[in-house]
Amino acid sequence: MKRLHFFMRSERGDAWLGLLFAFLFSMILSMIAVSVIQYGMVKGNLKTAANETLQIMKVENGADSKTREGFNELLRDMNMDPSKVSFSATPKTVQRGDKIEITAVRELEVLGLKAIGVEYSVPVRVHVSGRAHKYIREGS
Repeated sequence: MKRLHFFMRSERGDAWLGLLFAFLFSMILSMIAVSVIQYGMVKGNLKTAANETLQIMKVENGADSKTREGFNELLRDMNMDPSKVSFSATPKTVQRGDKIEITAVRELEVLGLKAIGVEYSVPVRVHVSGRAHKYIREGS
């Protein structure tokens, strides 16, 4: 009984317990910081792929399945999974000077929150637009 009473009044180990919780908290914050950096990198890669695809769409006056395949290939070159990216673009054929747009969206999981058991994902959305270049003659 004396040992139990001594253990309950003793403050030995309090510093280690505080350090352990501080270390755990700092690890969770660093994982959230990694998620923020990952968000920026994914958004930058999506923006680059969308801008490159937009340049092709400007010349071809819109998008088709070949355009989507080119976009997917750019994503693969950037080590991204194209199946996780939703892609919408102005379909062919628009007239010269008409607006063409690309929207790409990918869900990104926040790893820092996953460490504490919280499943949370953030949509990474990229939208680019431009004008079609080619004039298409109507009739023959």
